[in-house]
Amino acid sequence: MQSSHALNQAQQAAQQSGIQYNIFIGADQARSVAATAPPIVVPQLKIASQALRGRAELLEHAGDFIGMPRPGVASEPRVMVLYGLGGVGKTTLALELAHRAIRANHQVWWVPADDVESMRSALYALAFSLGARDEDFDHAHPSDVLWRYLNSLDHAWLLVIDNADDPAALGSSSGGVQEGTQWLRPPASHRNGVIISSRNGRPERWASWIRMCHVPPLTSEAGARVLADLAPRAGDEQEAVALSGALGGVPLALELAGRYLAAAATDPFPGEDTHTSFNAYRINFDTRLGHVDMPAGSSGESARRALTTTWEISLDLLERQGHDLARPLLRLLSCCGVSPVPYRAVIRPEVLADTTLFPRPTAHRIGSALRALDGLGLISLDLAPRTQVHRENADPWESRLTMHPLVRTVTRQNLQRQGVLVDYLAVLAVALDKVTATIVPDNAHHWPRWSLLASHCTAPLELMAQLEIRDAGLVSTFLPAAERAAWYRYMAGHYLQASIDYALLLDVAEKAIGPASAEALSIGNNRARAIRDGGDNARARAMLRELLAAALGALGSDHPTVLGIRLNLGRTLRESGDVAGAEAELRALLDDSRRVLGEQHSDTIATALNLGVCLRLQDRFAEAEAVYRQVLSDWRQAHAADDLTTLDIRFELAETMRHQGDFAQAEAELRDLVTMATRVYGEDHPNTLIIRRSLAAVLRSSGSLEAADVEFREVLRLQRGKLGAEHPLTRATEAALEAGDAS
Repeated sequence: MQSSHALNQAQQAAQQSGIQYNIFIGADQARSVAATAPPIVVPQLKIASQALRGRAELLEHAGDFIGMPRPGVASEPRVMVLYGLGGVGKTTLALELAHRAIRANHQVWWVPADDVESMRSALYALAFSLGARDEDFDHAHPSDVLWRYLNSLDHAWLLVIDNADDPAALGSSSGGVQEGTQWLRPPASHRNGVIISSRNGRPERWASWIRMCHVPPLTSEAGARVLADLAPRAGDEQEAVALSGALGGVPLALELAGRYLAAAATDPFPGEDTHTSFNAYRINFDTRLGHVDMPAGSSGESARRALTTTWEISLDLLERQGHDLARPLLRLLSCCGVSPVPYRAVIRPEVLADTTLFPRPTAHRIGSALRALDGLGLISLDLAPRTQVHRENADPWESRLTMHPLVRTVTRQNLQRQGVLVDYLAVLAVALDKVTATIVPDNAHHWPRWSLLASHCTAPLELMAQLEIRDAGLVSTFLPAAERAAWYRYMAGHYLQASIDYALLLDVAEKAIGPASAEALSIGNNRARAIRDGGDNARARAMLRELLAAALGALGSDHPTVLGIRLNLGRTLRESGDVAGAEAELRALLDDSRRVLGEQHSDTIATALNLGVCLRLQDRFAEAEAVYRQVLSDWRQAHAADDLTTLDIRFELAETMRHQGDFAQAEAELRDLVTMATRVYGEDHPNTLIIRRSLAAVLRSSGSLEAADVEFREVLRLQRGKLGAEHPLTRATEAALEAGDAS
């Protein structure tokens, strides 16, 4: 029953290149995409307003510009980009401006843009929070919907987009943001504003109507005040100024140094290498800086060198204090994705114990090291909710951590230059394999956990693709977890993201293991399946024929992967309208599957189910019903009543009843299926909607025309949100509704 929106050519090109910057899915999956969005509320201040040093003039200028003018100062509706190198405090400034706007009675939203997919989800969520309806997205670009609602507000507002390092993600594929017709536009009212923080300060990448505001490092004097705030007993003002100058005035480096000195000051037995003063820290910093290997001429080289040296000094302190797991843990976590890491689920002591990288990795020592990293600002811990009375019973998936993007990026770069990145990737591969082996992609009860973990399963492969790491053994170790993550997204109805995931996996597998390998061919088969269920049957059919020819030559006719491709092709032929051709293919495949895989193998049962559908579509209802009942009996021997395929089989039986005129029994069965599918998979899962559409058809056939009309309209509303207005299933529902109206 499963299907979704087709990938367009721009999306396909983005998949092939590994870049997902400018992928807009429009109305297709608006409600579904919005459901995965991060919070769009403004985070709490990282630094109290009165402790924000050296930024008064910049804040005053920005406040005037974005719609919070001082009395007597004119303001125009504008968009401002706060740009500067990583760690310079752009997010801190954006947060301060956001909180000032809140105090000025503006409505403010915060959209994180570190991850393009999450940013896009947040913008959809913002549109819905403003009152957008599913039907608003029908035949309208989603950015038009968002800005129509934003500009209709009768009160002042501010939109903050944080860490938007590539302007293309906010614009169109052809003209970037210059036209001001996509996600980024100037507000219609002078009371409103948009702030973007970005490391990209190239004016030609933005637009003439955008004000570019450079965020420089702090002066030595302002940086000295930051250090004194954090470590007031570490020395005098002159020494703080000297250290601030050595650190280049980069706020992140200043914070790390200040936290280090504050922690060192509380050490009851400081070692001779523990630096407790500004002066001692600076001398050690100057010595260490010369040994940091950074690529010459790179953008922000001096800041990166300063930051690397600063957190290496912090890690040295933690090691001297007994936290010798801190450095390897930071390195391991840098290999994860940008979303929060459910660290208690991923970091398993028994996994770390199997490598020499992590000395004595007990749960207590791991926890102490993570708290120490959090204390020095290298990570941010978000523990399980404190409302849980017994912390020992807290769900480990509720404990998460985040890492500053610059810390992650530079740590990865350092690991690559030191030649040890592959070692840490190998540990993460084992960890992800173990944790994903315990959660089932097909099981909807496990989907909340998968939503936390999926991006971390594919992130290492993205890194390997970028760095052209083609270690076949390492890729093979990562593939199981990544394939499970992609399969979860497919089963959950996120077909677009599943297609993107499989494209990445296929690219990595073909280059590292070979295009004719069983792994690559199997991934290609699943990618074609996701594309077919995305509505692009013709493309999927062509891909499957090409895959089948390659698989037969490489693996032989009896290989399970070859049988899987044939099953996929048979279903694709059926859904393209070639029912007779599909029946012939599936009958031949069923004999081969029984011989090679056995009667009870899931692929054998799936082949029989698809053959039954072919029979039903040719009005051979008695034959179809006999096949369905045998298939249901075979499937239920190893699968639950609420399993997705169990529901598929029962749906097919109900459809057979409907077409034979047994409306009462069909209605009872379909109502039971709708209840179960809604409870387990959600009201907008594609399969739930297919069942509901069949229920609407039964109601119409039995004479309950008003109830049928209500059901058809609700299904259409949900399909437009989940699958898109142009999807074949959505069009079929529209046609059925129009047919009822015409009658």
